[in-house]
Amino acid sequence: MKNSPLVSVIIPAYNHELYIEEALQSVVNQTYNNIELIVINDGSKDGTAKVITEFISRNQHYNIKYISKTNEGICRTLNKGLEIAKGSYFALLASDDMWTPERIEKQVYFMERNQNIGLVFSDHYFIRFTELTQIKATDYKPNIRKCFKNGIQNINIYEKLLTEDIIPALTVLIRKECFDKVGGFDNNLKAEDYDMWLRISKEFPIAFIDEPLAYYRVHDTNVSNKTMSLDTLKTVRAIMQKQYNDPPLKHQYIKKTILFIKFWYTVIRNRVIRVFVIEKK
Repeated sequence: MKNSPLVSVIIPAYNHELYIEEALQSVVNQTYNNIELIVINDGSKDGTAKVITEFISRNQHYNIKYISKTNEGICRTLNKGLEIAKGSYFALLASDDMWTPERIEKQVYFMERNQNIGLVFSDHYFIRFTELTQIKATDYKPNIRKCFKNGIQNINIYEKLLTEDIIPALTVLIRKECFDKVGGFDNNLKAEDYDMWLRISKEFPIAFIDEPLAYYRVHDTNVSNKTMSLDTLKTVRAIMQKQYNDPPLKHQYIKKTILFIKFWYTVIRNRVIRVFVIEKK
């Protein structure tokens, strides 16, 4: 690629000493070279900080910025990363997940040729603890493909997101202009990514690369295993209420009711499918 814009990769880390080295290595192994890696230790109580500092000492040639701070939560941590990031594009990676080597290169190539797109995401594989699987996100959310034609959205993605969260955070590449327009992550929410995708999708077209470019790890302590927890349900309710109270849905009471019913139907359906497709297969 003749023009290689800087990509800022932000990794918020909290108590993932078992997995974070693999996450970091998957960034260093990218075939795309113009990357700044911002790692923020959010007050981990295990050996996460030690793993990070040792990794940095072995990779001093790589553009890595490291911050260690007291625990503030995921949204404040990501916003701190946004404050210091210099890239034209932004990518997020949880400290227990991984990327395929060509992830950034393929997405930057796509975005540079589709300048109107604000965010692109992709399919991904699942990892059970340390076991790599061939199971993909589209195996239990196959309707994702129907929302895009030649990679570009062909429906109202904002309304689709109000019925189902189809965008995995570990696969997104976000144009800087998106954050300039919609602002940072909402510090009052715990589900930082879903709220952000809704806000971006109201302002920018979304795209999808139908190829697994990342590995999402399922284990005992990650948020994905708490899909139906009371805290998660409260957070999702707060996100939905935030959208219902703002344009364009503010006074569309019937439509809000329909979207609300569809959303909770898909939450339950996807959780059941996921248990049988991913966790039990």
